Amino acid sequence: MIPVANRQRRVKVTARDVRAVVTAVFEAEGGGEPDVSVALVNDAVIREVNREHLDHDWATDSIAFSYADDPSPDAVSGEVVVSGETALREAEARGTDPRHELLLYVAHGTLHLLGWDDDTPARRRRMNARAADILAGLGIRESAR
Repeated sequence: MIPVANRQRRVKVTARDVRAVVTAVFEAEGGGEPDVSVALVNDAVIREVNREHLDHDWATDSIAFSYADDPSPDAVSGEVVVSGETALREAEARGTDPRHELLLYVAHGTLHLLGWDDDTPARRRRMNARAADILAGLGIRESAR
């Protein structure tokens, strides 16, 4: 089971959609059985999480926390926190679907748990492309609003 806490009201998305994305990322990456919880929050909450745990005083799209001291691909455990407000704002700026944007953030955070990093522009592009490919495999494509 993948617990989903939807504490935001800006983007319509179901817990089923979120679980499908996490499961698809794990399947695509050979990550075994997901032991991941997902929290969908607003900008104020993700900013506080970012400040408290990463010393960054700003809202962000997603944050991933691994619960394992030494994660292996077969024993990944963690939490993904995603901002619905950021997803809505970014989607509106590009004229795309906020649901896709939010689910992209879920995939992105889950990839972080599985060892992906986006600390360079090239890695960021590869990671974003991988997340978009996984969503496309679920039939979730970026579309104009």
